[in-house]
Amino acid sequence: MNTLRKLFRSSCLWILLTPYAVFGIGAASNQAVLIANHDKFPVMLNARKLNKFMSQSAEDRLLTFLGMPKEVLPAPDPDGMIDDVHCVMTKPTHLNALADVFDLGSIYSIGDFALYTGEWLMTWMPFVWATTLISKCYRSEV
Repeated sequence: MNTLRKLFRSSCLWILLTPYAVFGIGAASNQAVLIANHDKFPVMLNARKLNKFMSQSAEDRLLTFLGMPKEVLPAPDPDGMIDDVHCVMTKPTHLNALADVFDLGSIYSIGDFALYTGEWLMTWMPFVWATTLISKCYRSEV
C-alpha cells in the first residue's frame, strides 16, 4: 500500500486518473437516477416547455433537439413520458435533484455536467501530467 502511494506521488498518476474519476461520478449519478426511477429519467419542465414537447411526435422531438423545429398536432402521453427514456418530473419520481433540472436551451443534469467536465479534462490532463513530470525532473537535477 505504501509503495503504491509512493508511485502515485512520484509519477503524478493522480493527474491522469482525475478526469476518469469525474466522468465515472457523472455516469454513476445518471445511472442512479435511472435505477431509482425504473429506467425513466425525470425532466423538470415548465408549462411552456412541456406543451412544446408534448405537441411533437418522437421524430419531431429529435428534429427539435437538432435545431430544426417542426409544428405538428398535439399528442400528449398520458403517462408523462416525453420519449423512450425521459418522463416529466413529479413528486413520485426519485432522486429529482440529480435528474435533468438545468434548462440551458437543452435540459441537463448534474451527472451530465460531470460527464462533460470529465471528457474535457481527458483532453488536457495528459499535457498537465507531462508538464508536471518534466518540471519535477528539472527540479530534481538542479
